[in-house]
Amino acid sequence: MKKLLLILTILFSTFSFSQDNIILSQENANEKGITPIWPKCDRSTRQTPSQCFGQKLRDHIIRNFQYPELALNEGLSGTVTVEFIVNKKGKVEILEVTGAHRYLQREAIRIIRAIPKMKPGKWGEKPIAIAYTVPITFRKPQ
Repeated sequence: MKKLLLILTILFSTFSFSQDNIILSQENANEKGITPIWPKCDRSTRQTPSQCFGQKLRDHIIRNFQYPELALNEGLSGTVTVEFIVNKKGKVEILEVTGAHRYLQREAIRIIRAIPKMKPGKWGEKPIAIAYTVPITFRKPQ
């Protein structure tokens, strides 16, 4: 009987724990209206939070973009894809980086890590992590 109770307790605690770590994709979050709120996006009345998030993310990438000197010297170019989440505390966590040369990947990581802390997405009243995938294209300056 004690073994059965122990097994049931472990199973239920595992199921409870896994539900706390739900991560929605960007598309699902936008459909359900639970997108994280970028600083100052909550004051914007002309855009939805997801539109404002997308615009602020594009602006952030453009404003912080620096072509790595080593990549310029070696004539490197390409597209780096960064998968990241805005976690339950509103901070960015990088999950995976693919594509192009590692010099370009490092720059893409630097840009994404510089995203400011924001209000996390919410499912009801609970904060939830939202996953994003962003391609960053590096073209050699002419």
